[in-house]
Amino acid sequence: MKNKLITICLLAAFSSPLFAQSNNVVERGFACNIKDGFTINDVVGVMKGFDWSEDISPGVAILREPLAVSGDFQNDWDFVVAFYYPSYVDMVEKRTAFRSRTGGTEGYRLRDVADCGDRIRINNVWFALESSGDPIPEVAPSMALNCELNGLSLSQAISNAGNIRNFLGPEVRQAFVINRMFGGPSMPQNSQVGYRAIFNSSDGFAEAVDRITDNIQLPNPDNPQTCNVGSLWADHLIFARDN
Repeated sequence: MKNKLITICLLAAFSSPLFAQSNNVVERGFACNIKDGFTINDVVGVMKGFDWSEDISPGVAILREPLAVSGDFQNDWDFVVAFYYPSYVDMVEKRTAFRSRTGGTEGYRLRDVADCGDRIRINNVWFALESSGDPIPEVAPSMALNCELNGLSLSQAISNAGNIRNFLGPEVRQAFVINRMFGGPSMPQNSQVGYRAIFNSSDGFAEAVDRITDNIQLPNPDNPQTCNVGSLWADHLIFARDN
């Protein structure tokens, strides 16, 4: 019951427009399983040890560890790797340079500690909140919802998400609206969005969830979206150009 109430409250938070930003970044992600004998900390350490040279590196690289994720994800996969680029031009340049590298490497590679799926997903990601400009935490909890728009426009969904900090509190570091562009399961275009709220700390996340459950809000009847039960992740910072 508590999970349902949290979902209701989050949907209510995404139903009151505050502001929208047009700054779109590109998310390229894929799912992986940890090989026997290794842990998530081993994977994080290996990835942080990569040579993140300027010609191939994304703007930010995050390893997203599932803690309590709705659906079958945790039955099939151990984590998601997400690379963020400031534009499609930047992503194409960096991926072209990466694919053009010659052989030879030192130390462990990701494939030495994990088996990753071949299905790449590429998403458009819109920031719904102004960033504080503080360094990205090494590990941060995040909450996510996947929602069917049911006739709500993408621009309305982006605008609605700006209300999330007012609802969850000041410990929300960033909120995104995510729209699938390429890859993944087949779906009607612009039929779904994902909402993600990232917190500055575990304490801030816990305070926000307590605030939600103590102040239940019904969904806005004018918002046609329907959402699944929320998911909880731990976002491990792997690399950031300007952190």
